[in-house]
Amino acid sequence: MYPISRKLLMGAVLCLICAPVIGQSAFPVNYDVIRKSVVFLYSKGADGATQPDGTGFLIGVPLRSSPNTGYLILVTARHMVDPSWSGCPSASQGIVARFNKKVLDPNEAASGTVDYDLPNGPPSTSNDPPTANNWIVSRDDSVDIAFTLLDPAKVESLGADIGAIRIADFPRPDELSRMNTGSQVMSAGLVPGASGKQRNYPVFKFGYISSRPEEKVSWKACPVGSELHGTQWMIAASLVYGNSGSPILFVPVGFGGVSFGGTGRAVLIGVQSNAIVGWDIAGMAPIQFLIDSLKSINLPDADFSALAPISHRGAI
Repeated sequence: MYPISRKLLMGAVLCLICAPVIGQSAFPVNYDVIRKSVVFLYSKGADGATQPDGTGFLIGVPLRSSPNTGYLILVTARHMVDPSWSGCPSASQGIVARFNKKVLDPNEAASGTVDYDLPNGPPSTSNDPPTANNWIVSRDDSVDIAFTLLDPAKVESLGADIGAIRIADFPRPDELSRMNTGSQVMSAGLVPGASGKQRNYPVFKFGYISSRPEEKVSWKACPVGSELHGTQWMIAASLVYGNSGSPILFVPVGFGGVSFGGTGRAVLIGVQSNAIVGWDIAGMAPIQFLIDSLKSINLPDADFSALAPISHRGAI
C-alpha cells in the first residue's frame, strides 16, 4: 500500500473548478490543475532511449481517517500497457511516466523533466494488498482503462511538479446519466511532435459527446492488432493516437452557471481509447469502469463517499 503523504497530497490534489479563468474562456475549469495532472508516457528502446508514446493522468483518492492524505494513482488506456490484450507488436523495454520538474533553471541546458519507471508486466484485475508493482484493469475485458498506484515518496524525491484530479471531481451517477449527444467535453494530452523537449506541454482539445452506443464498438489499437470490441462513448473532437490515455472531462458552457447537456460543474467522464483519423471522432472508455475497478481492489481506508448519489427526497 502506498498512501500519499499529507504534504504531497495537499499540494497535488486540487479542484478542477475552484479557480476558473474568468473572461478568458467559455470553460470554467482550472487549466493549471489539468496540466499538472497530465503525464506523458514514453517507451524505452533496447538502447535505453525513450520515445513519446501516449498519455496518462493522475487522480487522488483520499483516506476516510485523514482527508488530506490518500493514494496517488496513474490512469491510462489499457492498450498502452498491455500488448497481449491489444495484439500489437511491442519492442518496448518498458514505459516511463515523464513529469515536469518543479524548478527549471533557464540558464541550464538540462532537461526540465524527470522519469518514473512504470510496471512492465501483465496487469491484474485485483491485487490484495495493492502495490505500485503492477497495472490493474477492469474485470470487464472490453474496457480500455488501466491504472497503477504510484509511490509518493519516490515522486516527491524526483522533484516532480504534479497535480491530481480529485475523486470529488468524478461524476455522481445522476450527473453521468444526464450526459449525452451535444454535451461539451475537453481533453489534454501528448501530441507527437509537439510534446516539448525540455518540458511536457499538454495540448488541449475541445469537442462534444457524439453518441453513447448501447453495443460494443469494434476497433484496433494498431493496424495489425486484434479486433477489439470495446465499451465506449464516441467523442466528436480531433483527438489523435498520442492522446491515448488522456482524461476527458465534461465542461459546462452557458451563462450564469447554466449548462447545456449535463451537470453544472466540470467532471472527469472517461479515458481516451482510440481515434478515427480523418473523421474527428474518437472512442472514450467511460469513467464508471474506473470507479468500479478502484472500489473492487479494496484500497484500505479509501473514501469514495463523494461519488454517492444526491438524495432528492422532498424535492418538488
